[in-house]
Amino acid sequence: MKKILLSTIGIGLLFAQTNADLTQKVNKLEKQVSELQQLTLTNQSKVNPVSANSHLFWGLDIRTSYDVISKKTTGGMAYTVNPTMQTNPQFMMTVPIVGGHPATVDAKTYTGQVFSNRVILTGMYEASDNLKGTVKIEANKMFGANYISPMNSPFADFDWVTNETPTNDTVRLKEAYFNYHFGPENALMFSAGRRPSTEGFPANLREDDAAESPLGHIINMEFDGFSFEIGNPIWAKLSDKFLDWGTWFKFCLGRGASSENGKWTLNGQDYTKQANVDQPDLGGFFFVPYDDGQYSLKTETAWAFHMVGFKPSGAPVMDLNSSYDGTMSQGFNMATVGNFFLENVVLSANGIGDGISDFLDNTTAFASFAYTETRPKGSMLGSTEKKSGHSIWVGADMPSFGDDRFGLSFVKGSKYFRSYSYGEDTLAGSMTAVRGHAYDAYYTHHIIPHLTAQVRYTYIKYDNPGSDSFFGAMGNPDTVQNGTPVNYVKTAKDLRLYVRYRF
Repeated sequence: MKKILLSTIGIGLLFAQTNADLTQKVNKLEKQVSELQQLTLTNQSKVNPVSANSHLFWGLDIRTSYDVISKKTTGGMAYTVNPTMQTNPQFMMTVPIVGGHPATVDAKTYTGQVFSNRVILTGMYEASDNLKGTVKIEANKMFGANYISPMNSPFADFDWVTNETPTNDTVRLKEAYFNYHFGPENALMFSAGRRPSTEGFPANLREDDAAESPLGHIINMEFDGFSFEIGNPIWAKLSDKFLDWGTWFKFCLGRGASSENGKWTLNGQDYTKQANVDQPDLGGFFFVPYDDGQYSLKTETAWAFHMVGFKPSGAPVMDLNSSYDGTMSQGFNMATVGNFFLENVVLSANGIGDGISDFLDNTTAFASFAYTETRPKGSMLGSTEKKSGHSIWVGADMPSFGDDRFGLSFVKGSKYFRSYSYGEDTLAGSMTAVRGHAYDAYYTHHIIPHLTAQVRYTYIKYDNPGSDSFFGAMGNPDTVQNGTPVNYVKTAKDLRLYVRYRF
């Protein structure tokens, strides 16, 4: 009995000693971990003080590109343009008259080679789990100095495309907005500012980027405005079907241009509306009735008001040396020409089938249909009548060796189709706006993490002129005007190679 008691006491003392040693070791280890964490944060703040704050994140995107451009014209009426940028954009078009008829020119091919550096710096701050602000600034610069003339290219840095157009080393604001989530399960969202509105799905696939908000077939340009989203948890309260379908809705409203005067005007009317100048506004909604993570149906409906374009100002002026030779001049000025309606429906598959093959599992395919319709107030796209157009866009983004991707897409648009895709990332012109057909092919190679390279070829064949212009006379799709063939770009090609660093 005594032996058993002594053994029990001995074992108890041993465990007590072991627990004491273990507690001491744990306390020592916790102290070392705390010291190590503090040392890590100290070193991190020295190397990158911004990242030391877990609520603030920076992103850097540097892309160096080489574009080979080729454009071939149809031949037709010869003309020269002399723009003047006074109170409103204006220009004078002069046509030589030979033998009593407008002079014509032969078809011609124009080429260019553009080296450019594009730098995007992104800052995002999460003040809380339901409030986030994002800012992007960008410079898109041609190599060296450039000879871009503001008289010959007066809209090269227009607000809608200011960051998508390679020009000089000016740093511009690309995005600046906040997202505020609230309501049941934070399923409601309000956002305001310079919104992300370029390279939406499926245009983002060839850019190797995440999709932005609007669908890229009909809207692909920079924009300032507001949005309000009703997320899937709200819809799920109406029916469990909506939960399964992934249904959600977002309303958007924005302004394309402000018509007010600036500060210290000569007539003293600071920040008041200019006479005879309307403000182009755009409103609509983005509705996703079905998205299960693999297959989705996305729709976008938009109305645009007070669209602008060039229209004739006054009657043509004839300056004849004889009854057969001389010049005819016609002035044009920017004015409101009407309203516009747009609709887009996109079917997509993020993976085809289920386990058929790794290739199909990692393929993204899409089919997009777009419809547009003019509502003229006077003449719009060369006509006083309501005109509608349509376009289809099909394509796929597919896996290749390792993490590489390649893709193909095809677009076909009708005579009066019209989109807001000025900001599309190709120097040949917007392929999604084509009145004719276009296709592109690309291959993206992942060199090492954060460093990629891409080769891309874009081909556009225009059946009608005016695909990527404003809504006035320059958007007229007729190939023969006033009895004379129009000289317009028939084909456009862009071969692009780039190397890109992102972190």
